[in-house]
Amino acid sequence: MKIMKNKPVKLNDLVEEIEIQINGTFTYINTQTGEVITLSEEEIRAVESEKPIENFPDWQKENIEKAIEILEDEEGIYFDFTLRNEYDEYEIIEDFIGTVIEQEIQETLYEAIQGRGAFRRFKDGIIEHGVEKEWYEYKEKRIKELVIEWCKEHDIEIEE
Repeated sequence: MKIMKNKPVKLNDLVEEIEIQINGTFTYINTQTGEVITLSEEEIRAVESEKPIENFPDWQKENIEKAIEILEDEEGIYFDFTLRNEYDEYEIIEDFIGTVIEQEIQETLYEAIQGRGAFRRFKDGIIEHGVEKEWYEYKEKRIKELVIEWCKEHDIEIEE
C-alpha cells in the first residue's frame, strides 16, 4: 500500500466554511489533497439510502460521488469538519461587545442582543455606531483561533 503524505489545508478555506456554514450541510477535509468539501444532507442521504446516482441532476452527481468516497472511507483520509457545535456566534458577539471601549456603545449593543431579532439589531447597531470594521476583524480572528485549535487537536496541518 502506498502511503501518501498529508497535504496542508488552507486556513482561509476553513474560516470561510465556518462563516457560511448552513444547517443541513456537512464539511469534510481530504487530508491527502487539502481539499475542503461541503455536502448537503440530501447528498449524504442519497448515498445512505443507495439511490441510483442517475436520478440526480448533473450538478449534484459529483457531490454524491464524493459523498460515497467519504462514507466508504476506511483509510481515514476524510475528516469531518462540521464545527457547528463548537462555533457560537452569539458568544463571540458578547465577547466583542466587552472589547468596545466606549461605555455607551457597549451598553447599547448589549441591549440590542437581548431577545428575538438579536443578530439583526446587533448588525444595525455596529453600523450605526461605526464599529462594523472592528466587529468583522474580531470575528475573523476568533474563527481563525477556533480553526487553528481544532486542526492542532486533530493533527491537521494548515497553511496561511
